[in-house]
Amino acid sequence: MKTYRVAICLEEGQVVKVKADSPEQAEEKAYQIAEEFGGTDYPKKHQADCVHRDYFVQDAEEVSE
Repeated sequence: MKTYRVAICLEEGQVVKVKADSPEQAEEKAYQIAEEFGGTDYPKKHQADCVHRDYFVQDAEEVSE
């Protein structure tokens, strides 16, 4: 059996809850959460709700192990 490197391209929409003093601060916190956790499980404290996920794979390239 051969080994391949394959790109997984992921787009997702999540809704999270954050504590903030303003809408701008809430959005900044959401950006920080996305940068740290995007494409993975979000911490339970944010009560994340997946509202969209689209993905595809491409570029299967044979590689040596």
